Amino acid sequence: MGDDSSITSGDKHFLSSFLGNDRKEPSPSKGEVPSNGHHGPSLSVYYNELLLRIKASLSAMQAFAYLSKENFKDQELGEQFCKIVNEDIEKTMSLINCFDDYLSFSTPMLKSNTVNALVEEVIKKHEREFEEREIKVIKKQFDKDLPEAILPDEQLRYLLNSIVECLVLSISFRGSIGFLTRVLDPETLSGEEKGQLQKERKYLEILAVSASDADVTPAKENRVSSEVSAPPRQEEEIQLILKLVKEIVTKNRGVIRHKVYDDKPMTFISLILPVERRKVIRYPSSEERLHQTKGIEL
Repeated sequence: MGDDSSITSGDKHFLSSFLGNDRKEPSPSKGEVPSNGHHGPSLSVYYNELLLRIKASLSAMQAFAYLSKENFKDQELGEQFCKIVNEDIEKTMSLINCFDDYLSFSTPMLKSNTVNALVEEVIKKHEREFEEREIKVIKKQFDKDLPEAILPDEQLRYLLNSIVECLVLSISFRGSIGFLTRVLDPETLSGEEKGQLQKERKYLEILAVSASDADVTPAKENRVSSEVSAPPRQEEEIQLILKLVKEIVTKNRGVIRHKVYDDKPMTFISLILPVERRKVIRYPSSEERLHQTKGIEL
């Protein structure tokens, strides 16, 4: 799935500096609060905070009505009072929820930073396995202005999970993993890969590298692998995963590069994907809007 001719000078620099630098780059930003075109957050953020406070007040009133009914000398009157208050509060809450749903679809956000965010998500998902196998994650470089890929998020998530699994299989025990995201100029490629890309399109690259610890001998590696109950690490398994990854990448008019350096030992996997030409709009979830209201003062 690629040979030495497909490795750019930038790739070689990244690979050569990988083992000698364990400095972690700052994580990609998680997105800014939606703006209305002026400085500061949009009105929808303040509306959301206001709704939260109203809901909290209504819930407190509902609880107070329930507790107060026991203080009525006329128990029937107390039950009726509690019932009326609850019905009014539930009607008001229903209206608030309708308005809350309306806000979800009236505040579109520009989709951005998806690739970097998914890389971080996949790293987090595999944290436990990394710890068990003593694999150190070095987030080498994330392009903060990386455009969107044309792939749906579900497919991109699958591809990232797959290449991480391949890297872990290639290490077995104790090593390092690094990630790089960047905009790629197809002219920097050569050979078969360059011919597969369209000149008029723009591309982004997700590059991942794994390196085994040179101090771990095969005997020690096998002993520790059995201690953490790791499955057998078969080359056939890696090739099967890469075959499935290549099928998805090719269908989306992209390219995958794979190279193993036995003398290091080091494994190099690169996904080159077309960039989305259009501006992609998405709508924030309730959880996102709740997160955006934190720190907002009315």
